[in-house]
Amino acid sequence: MTIPGSPFQEASAAAAAYPGAGETERLRGGRLRFFRTIAESVGVQAPTAGVVIGAAVLASVSGGGTAFVQIIAAITMGFVAYAFIIFTRGFNSAGSVYGFTGAVAGPRFGFLSAWSLMLVYASFAGGAYMAAADEAQPAFGAIGLHLAWQPYAIIAFIGVMTLAYLDITISATVILVMESISMTLVIIACCIILAKGGYHGRAFSPAPFRPDGAALSVLGLGIVLSFSTFSGFEAASTMGEESQQPRRLIPLAIAASLAVVAIFEIGVAAVVTNAYPGVRQLSAATVPLVTVTDTFVAGWMGTLVNVGAVVSAFGASLACVVAASRMLFAIGRDTGPGMLRRTSRRTGAPVGALIWVGAGSLVTMLIFIKEPLATRAVAVSLTYGSDLIIAAYIMVVAAAVIFTIRLRMSAASTMILFIGLAVLGYVAKDTFAPIPAAPFDLDALAAGITLLLGIALPFVYPPLRRGIENSPLLKTGAIALLARRRGN
Repeated sequence: MTIPGSPFQEASAAAAAYPGAGETERLRGGRLRFFRTIAESVGVQAPTAGVVIGAAVLASVSGGGTAFVQIIAAITMGFVAYAFIIFTRGFNSAGSVYGFTGAVAGPRFGFLSAWSLMLVYASFAGGAYMAAADEAQPAFGAIGLHLAWQPYAIIAFIGVMTLAYLDITISATVILVMESISMTLVIIACCIILAKGGYHGRAFSPAPFRPDGAALSVLGLGIVLSFSTFSGFEAASTMGEESQQPRRLIPLAIAASLAVVAIFEIGVAAVVTNAYPGVRQLSAATVPLVTVTDTFVAGWMGTLVNVGAVVSAFGASLACVVAASRMLFAIGRDTGPGMLRRTSRRTGAPVGALIWVGAGSLVTMLIFIKEPLATRAVAVSLTYGSDLIIAAYIMVVAAAVIFTIRLRMSAASTMILFIGLAVLGYVAKDTFAPIPAAPFDLDALAAGITLLLGIALPFVYPPLRRGIENSPLLKTGAIALLARRRGN
């Protein structure tokens, strides 16, 4: 029996919309405190895996202003985060965007936004298996273990599925510990590089924070690339039925994860940029953070940083699988076969949804299994998710605009969201016009087909249409969000 007004009552608000659900058709509520909640968002963002090569990628596109374009990208992502914060202060569920955009903008809109974001997470998981494998090759090669990337990726898949099946407190702790250790290693390495002055004593040069004379269009491309680096901050919203006091902890986790990862990514990009002789050498580097750590610290520390990147990519895949399985569970509770509503009696994991999400992530990996190099497979697979998440973010911000207007919130709130829509429109234009060169044109096509399928499914599958139109979750969300006017 829950105590009225307790954290556990708040955490079980969404689950309470299904009073007939048995023990094996519910997630275990109120189990995650703040740090385990934020672990989900930081895990999906995988900051350590990103910073290992991030500075080189940005230097090759936007020149030496690597930190500058990341600052702009982080600010623009803040507009999107604002939309998630507005919603999660009022209502949370395992369905994340399904619960709040569906309550505000209609069930089909909610399903489409959830369909898109769920497939982003599932595809990111497949890409992260391969990213872990790509970074495992040099890391373990340094100690004499030379394997192709495919065995590492398969091991990552098995490990992720095993941990995702366990109690959510275990998987959240694993994600938190893995990313914390790997980020700490990078911070230590960067502090030593700063202490030794970087390249020719210019460790504290402000050059990475300036546009470096690049044209606006060139800077725009760097911003788009950095935009994908910060995506995933919203994943904590899938913990809405397992977090304690979700209306307080989840908005805080979303804001804090974006801020922490942005500061980390921007700081490391600046340190690495100032540790290289010039932009040309940096843009040609394969793993610049590892290289400068080898040079300024020690070879063994560079190896540890590389291992930290492997751990970070593994944690990202685990966080993505956890998030996608919660979303599929929430949708399946309304519309799907009984399998999707099943949770493990022993661990509480949504085992039916987990099987489907695991299969989807495995298919993503198997599509590229014959690629001789994991680097290309990672780039192509993650680009699909990056393309699709732009559409998901646009839908969330658009729903937030509707929400602020319906509740007659301040004009400033609505204006901030309109700015966010304009920024997302720019990102979408720069991403898809002109159509990207091969093979990334196939990613854009696949993302478009995914959206069309999400639109068509409620029309061609009547149980889905009836389920979302009569969703107890969306009715509960509408009461929580729209029943009374709220201030900011």
